[in-house]
Amino acid sequence: MLNATLWQQTSAEYVGVVSQAWQLAQHNLDKALADPQWSAALEQTGDYSRLPPAIMLDLDETVLDNTAYEARIIKQFGQYTHGSFADWCRESNAPAVTGAKAFLDYAAEQDVAIFYYSARREKLRDCTLRNLHELHLPLSDESRLFLNSGSSKADYRTRVAKQYRILLLVGDNMEDFVDGSKTSPGNRRTLTHDYVDRWGRQWIILPNPMYGHWESSIYNFDYALPREEQLRYKMQELVE
Repeated sequence: MLNATLWQQTSAEYVGVVSQAWQLAQHNLDKALADPQWSAALEQTGDYSRLPPAIMLDLDETVLDNTAYEARIIKQFGQYTHGSFADWCRESNAPAVTGAKAFLDYAAEQDVAIFYYSARREKLRDCTLRNLHELHLPLSDESRLFLNSGSSKADYRTRVAKQYRILLLVGDNMEDFVDGSKTSPGNRRTLTHDYVDRWGRQWIILPNPMYGHWESSIYNFDYALPREEQLRYKMQELVE
């Protein structure tokens, strides 16, 4: 966690990677707007060519930079908890990931509807909205912020796809793109290869070495496991 957080907070390489991702997103947005058959969502069905355009983006580590919360955990020798993360969210001072605002402003200028969806709990709606507003990120309607209220991200994509042609999906976790990714590390990699043609085109992924399903899949998503047991599972996954 220390190296992963330091990499995101201090490395020139991280700035380069996320800047590259957002510039690619803008380039592909222009291509998608010009192609009525272009859609990013596997949930998009039927004749969607005349639907208004939209994009869907994850929030944490995609649009909002929460590395200060990870740094807080490290310095306190703690670990993630729902309570401590909620406290961090309520501060509403997460900065935007480098390049995110410029891309979102560009999308809004093209009259593309912007939807944000997040694993944050519904009770964090007010502070999340406040954070977005303070960063002056485009959000024309507060109903376009989907939080965790029992629906999956695939459910939200299905809902949006009924009314909009989803041009791009942007995120840092496989569930931001495709359903069924909460599985073993090997199956997750296979799923990635199954949709190899979408990466860097309809799907734009940003790096997150700090946390995510990539990590919890290693210990079978058993979040109640003691840290020592989680570490044991992780050590077993290392290949020499």
